[in-house]
Amino acid sequence: MADPTPRRGFGPAPEVVDYFREKGLAPRFSWLDVWGEEHASAFTVAKATELDLLTAFRDSIRKAIDTGQGLESWKAEIEPELRRLGWWGKRAVADPTGADPDRLVDFSNPRRLKTIFWSNMNAARAAGQWDRIQRTKEALPFLLYVRTTASDPRPEHLGWAGTILPVDDPFWRSHFPPNGWGCKCTVRQITRRERDRLLSSVSEAKFYSADRPIIETQPFVNRRTGEVTHVPVGIDPGWHTNSGLGRAKVVVENLRQKIEVIGGAERDELPIAQKTISDLWASDVPLQLALKRERAHLPAAIAPKLTAVLGARSSVVAISPATMAQKIGKHGGIDIGDFAHIPAILEMGTAIDRREEGEGVMFWQPAEQEGSWLVLAVKVSRDGYPYVSTLFRSSGNRMRVLLDRLGAWNWRGD
Repeated sequence: MADPTPRRGFGPAPEVVDYFREKGLAPRFSWLDVWGEEHASAFTVAKATELDLLTAFRDSIRKAIDTGQGLESWKAEIEPELRRLGWWGKRAVADPTGADPDRLVDFSNPRRLKTIFWSNMNAARAAGQWDRIQRTKEALPFLLYVRTTASDPRPEHLGWAGTILPVDDPFWRSHFPPNGWGCKCTVRQITRRERDRLLSSVSEAKFYSADRPIIETQPFVNRRTGEVTHVPVGIDPGWHTNSGLGRAKVVVENLRQKIEVIGGAERDELPIAQKTISDLWASDVPLQLALKRERAHLPAAIAPKLTAVLGARSSVVAISPATMAQKIGKHGGIDIGDFAHIPAILEMGTAIDRREEGEGVMFWQPAEQEGSWLVLAVKVSRDGYPYVSTLFRSSGNRMRVLLDRLGAWNWRGD
């Protein structure tokens, strides 16, 4: 059978390449050892407990993504590498944790190789597709669940076919395909006009629905950890998370590490860190994390002089998605775009020291709307890290009262 490699001049989607390149190595004995959204940050192959073996798999699949290799081409290239490492054919593997007995593994088995290739390629493609969907959702705000091309489809997957829901509907957090081993379901991003046409057409409306399917779950016990996960019926355990949403946390953590390094460097490198933060807030990653109230902290600004005055351990001022979610739509109409103003507020805003009152340092400055002011507070956590504890709109009256009573805090020293 011919290998379906891409035509000359066509390359992989950059989102797919980025997703896979951001993964770290996680040598594990069982597929249960890397669970759910952990797959977004960790590359693992069950029974590949030796680092050189796992590296060989990771590098070969990365090359397959970069060059558009198909399964047969990839298998032809990984075989000599596995032979060189002594992993072609059956071999006993010991569980490093001692929880399970030794097992025989055969990485030359065509079915095992196909599983390794399929799962990694499809997870990367799904994450890349999710990124593109987020970037274009203003013009294409709906997703249509498309019927699988498999000859023996799962009945639950057939039941989801024709579902049309907004891009950010909670349904896609768990039902964004693939939804199981070998699943060939897809989604198609559509306009509001097409959605309305499909739902109103006399001949086609019976095939489509704007109602969210009823999601029934069943408990799945991870025998390696004892953790109980409620997995939607019809989705294979391990495929019940959206790899694109999981990637958002990976992006943020990588950016935090990058910014920390730059922020502690020379002054002329600070604009690089500031641009990195600006690019983050111009993307859909913050909104994705806020919608899920993730625990990952987003870098909101880099303020080495302020944080030095505060005695903080980091020059990066962070904000939690939970704080963002709490503020959006409240306190006078904060929206996701307002958080991108945090660097400017810290740089140019008036500061009032409220640390003795437990409110940290409050900064305020006029916002774009006439008569409206943006107010934020920065605190330092018990372990020494600066963070934004609140952001809200105000008429400025309260801040003027505080300013008259306490005076502006000239932390800049100028």
